[in-house]
Amino acid sequence: MTSETNRFELLANAILSAGGQADPSELHGFTCGVLAAGAEPDKKRWQRELAELLDLEVVPADLNKDFLQLAEESQKQLNGSDFSFQLVLCDDDDIVARTLALGHWCEGFLHGFGIGKAKEEKLLPTSEEALKDIGAISQVDADHVEESEENEQQLLELQEYVRVAALNIFTEVRGKQSTEGPTVH
Repeated sequence: MTSETNRFELLANAILSAGGQADPSELHGFTCGVLAAGAEPDKKRWQRELAELLDLEVVPADLNKDFLQLAEESQKQLNGSDFSFQLVLCDDDDIVARTLALGHWCEGFLHGFGIGKAKEEKLLPTSEEALKDIGAISQVDADHVEESEENEQQLLELQEYVRVAALNIFTEVRGKQSTEGPTVH
């Protein structure tokens, strides 16, 4: 399996080569949001959404292949019992870049979760609160981020919070889907 840092770099290069306009963290967040909402990977629909997210007319085959691989890997990690799921974020020395990457991941997650929901489901209050928190994190203002040990620690805590929140939301929605069963008309 590719490390998350390498995954970020591979996605960044693929997006750049295609002429796309999205941050790899946002793309991963989007993917995880769609999956957390309970949607299964759908090549045609995902390709449409990917083109829109990347501001491309058509998604090149190589980038689409990378995206579908990312979706499959993300789904395996989210489903895994080993809690191996990790956010795909840049591994930059600059705290501002890493903070912005987390904000982009959160923005992508909310976008994906919004379009991935098949039906309006009431989430547990903890998941509702987590979605609100993810929304607040997505609004990060880089002008107020400074290099400091305290800010480094807070960023690590936020990354872990978002990681666990995404896992919990995914688990909750998937749990509801498995107990509901198919709808009979």
